[in-house]
Amino acid sequence: MRKNILVAGVTLLATALLFGVSYPAGLLFSIPISILNIILGLITRAPPGLEIQPESANIRLLIDRGVVRASIYQLVFLNSKLILKRLSSVMVTVILAFVLAVVGLAFLFIVGALMGGITGFSLQEFLTQRMRNKIGSEMELTSVEKGDIEIEYDDILEVRLVKSRLYLTARNKSLSASFPRGYSRKMKPMLESIFESRFTAEESIRAADAAEKENEKRQHPRGDRSKFPRR
Repeated sequence: MRKNILVAGVTLLATALLFGVSYPAGLLFSIPISILNIILGLITRAPPGLEIQPESANIRLLIDRGVVRASIYQLVFLNSKLILKRLSSVMVTVILAFVLAVVGLAFLFIVGALMGGITGFSLQEFLTQRMRNKIGSEMELTSVEKGDIEIEYDDILEVRLVKSRLYLTARNKSLSASFPRGYSRKMKPMLESIFESRFTAEESIRAADAAEKENEKRQHPRGDRSKFPRR
């Protein structure tokens, strides 16, 4: 059960009934949309989150959600390579929400557009979790299918973790992935273990900048100001 989707559905239902008093025609859109969100909240499982060294001899780190160019991926860090399993494409993450928002706008103006956008997010979470379940049940975490991304560790030149975003620079490609809040703190120790000297975090970058500025101050000290006795 996804509490956030369920709460959104109940809130939308209350809003639909409130606006239905003055605009009954809008109930044709708002009531089904609200009920759909409640159903999606009940049947959508909560995501597993971040798993460090799950029950697999080959997998060292498993991240349930990372957004790369508006598509959602599951990141699988193996012993020798990284695989990004695509869970949903831009068609689901952006276009579906946009279409539902436009439909809602036609029924209930701004309120309807908001309802449609929220429903698009709920459907995205449901379809993403269904794809995640399919990958796990069919043991496809370590395989590369259509739409997936595979990067060998030997090809990676630099890995940077800045706030909730991971930047990967490889010989033939580079990408960045954003994660939910709180993931970076848990990811950092394992990323340091996997990539060693090629990995830097935001704290390391700040410390290096501070050390460089301090070194510049020592090399170029300010001239001593002459002091004159007061009369």
